[in-house]
Amino acid sequence: MNTWSEKLIQQTRKELDDMLSYVDSDGEIHWLIGSHDLKEACFKNSDGERFGRMTASNAHAYNYIIKLNGGGQEQYPSVDALIEAGWVLD
Repeated sequence: MNTWSEKLIQQTRKELDDMLSYVDSDGEIHWLIGSHDLKEACFKNSDGERFGRMTASNAHAYNYIIKLNGGGQEQYPSVDALIEAGWVLD
């Protein structure tokens, strides 16, 4: 099992807790992460096997739902729970 650096964990927490976003002219939420303008962000799990995406719309609404690559989803009640389950930004 992989473990993430404290820096990556803190970056993930900061991007979710202090989410920078805007709504475009079509009413879609965009997530500003670093120099990236995203409608969804990629996540990876410390098990090394699960990867997924979280939409900007869900993150903005505090719905921490990871749509798993390959199907299915996992939902977490908080940023802490998401990180404790091994998820970080990819």
